[in-house]
Amino acid sequence: MTPQQGIRELIEPRLAGDPLKSAIHRASRLCGLHYWRCRDIFYNKARRIEPHEIAAIADAVQRKRELDDRNEIENIKARIAKLESRLNQVDSEFYRPEIEWIGKMACRSS
Repeated sequence: MTPQQGIRELIEPRLAGDPLKSAIHRASRLCGLHYWRCRDIFYNKARRIEPHEIAAIADAVQRKRELDDRNEIENIKARIAKLESRLNQVDSEFYRPEIEWIGKMACRSS
């Protein structure tokens, strides 16, 4: 991954109407670089990128990916809980094997 790709990954996802300037500013805060340095890397205008800058961008991308993974797991757990409650509302005895299977699968992934 190049530093430019790392900055692009830090910028995403952008909301509709979110100016690129604010997205670059957000990425610069995540990786600890100045706005203008981050902007130059983003637009591929930086003549030279220092090793510590590459490491800072890579660390920020790694942290963002870990946070995204944790959020995804929490969303899945919430969806499982919602599904279990729906199954219990309909006929809990009829769907007991499915509910137990969902619970076992959720525990296994934690």
